[in-house]
Amino acid sequence: MAASGYKLKQSVDFIRSSEQVRGTVTSLVKDNDDTYSPVFTIDTKTDGQIVYHHLAGSSPSAWDVGEGADFLYKEGSPDSITMMSYFWLFGWSIVLMAIALPLLILSAGYFLLRPLLTI
Repeated sequence: MAASGYKLKQSVDFIRSSEQVRGTVTSLVKDNDDTYSPVFTIDTKTDGQIVYHHLAGSSPSAWDVGEGADFLYKEGSPDSITMMSYFWLFGWSIVLMAIALPLLILSAGYFLLRPLLTI
């Protein structure tokens, strides 16, 4: 649960300190397993033009050339660019919380029912 809270805090801090920019799909890259990943070109105010290769691919392609998307990045750090979507911003905190909550419930239940289990 602590790791989930830490990742959530990191994500919120990143969103607060980031600049929002718009990117456009300039090409689609075909991977070995016949999936297509979009390549975005993003114009920033201070860091020039950034080329972003999206990590997720699909078949058929979910993106068309010329389509746009919003991104967040820390000014002066073009490597920090992240697509502005719920999963890409909060994915790890959600996964960690989904693991932690059932474990917390089970351990609390065991702790509360332990007196009844001893004979």
